Amino acid sequence: MHFCVEKLLQWYDNHQRYLPWRQEINIYHTWVSEVMSQQTVLAAVVPKFSKFIEQLPTVYDLAKCDEETLRQLWSGLGYYARARNLQKGAKMIIEQLDGCFPQSYDEWLKIPGCGAYTAAAIASICYQEKVACVDGNVIRVVSRLLALSDVWSQSGQSAIQAYVNDIIPAERPGDFNQAMMELGATICRKSNPLCDRCPFQQSCLAFTHNCVTQYPLKKPRRTSINIELFALIIWYKKNDTFAFVKRTKGFLKNTIGFPLVSTDEVAELESTLHSLPVQIFQSTNRFSHTITHHRISGRIAIVQVTQQTTDVALILQKLGFLAPIDWVKRSDIIAKLATTLDKKAFQLFSMQNQ
Repeated sequence: MHFCVEKLLQWYDNHQRYLPWRQEINIYHTWVSEVMSQQTVLAAVVPKFSKFIEQLPTVYDLAKCDEETLRQLWSGLGYYARARNLQKGAKMIIEQLDGCFPQSYDEWLKIPGCGAYTAAAIASICYQEKVACVDGNVIRVVSRLLALSDVWSQSGQSAIQAYVNDIIPAERPGDFNQAMMELGATICRKSNPLCDRCPFQQSCLAFTHNCVTQYPLKKPRRTSINIELFALIIWYKKNDTFAFVKRTKGFLKNTIGFPLVSTDEVAELESTLHSLPVQIFQSTNRFSHTITHHRISGRIAIVQVTQQTTDVALILQKLGFLAPIDWVKRSDIIAKLATTLDKKAFQLFSMQNQ
């Protein structure tokens, strides 16, 4: 099928959405926006991006940013490992590259957390390097244009990549990549595609055969893992403060918030606290949460302590955590909670303890 690049770019010039990082080419802005946009809808990214750039306007600011500030700036975007890798990349650029950004696709691949897609996006947009970006939007567009059912197998992925590699132009490769993704996000949508507005309606095989929504086939889902856990809310009631820890295990490893423990660990903890001036209460209400393929059914266990030192250190030691990172007042806690799971847990606590 003949693909008209000029038609795509003309459509993009006329219909591209306003996004703050598109107004002028800025390598740092492009990098941050691409990392933020991974597995996150743009509606959530735009306000976070603007706040992030306001507080961390340069790669030097990102490199020296403290962990709590970075966590708060990333709050609501999920997958916090992306933020840590972004900062690792900033430190690498400062310390190993003298503050100079990588100049090519291959060089960007060496930056922590920067995979093939992100490297291609930065290289094509900022350096006009002819490297194709293939994300879910592009896969959907090409699948429908060519009526390709098998796009998720290794051979299917290779066929998509080969097709896009073949049609990407030497001139304006960055705009081409953004146009393909824009077309998938706004016109060739997963559901309710706007075929009447598509510049490729007449040359789309799926449209010609009236089976647009059948392409691509649904991506095989990974088997979900069901998890039951407790969010341990350690409460010093005297001054209404709560213990935060750095989590050293589990799928929220290296994030800061409430200790997350198993049902067995709570039962064991209850049996060992009888000699301490500590009270523990299990909530019967539950919160649910999903992280990638983990489906979580959670409850809270409120551990009410009479002092902030010895008792808490002993409790955390039994659970494999270090001493609290911080004691946070109730009035500040919502602003400091970085994950949605923690916020759901604290909402349960607040319902019981106004």
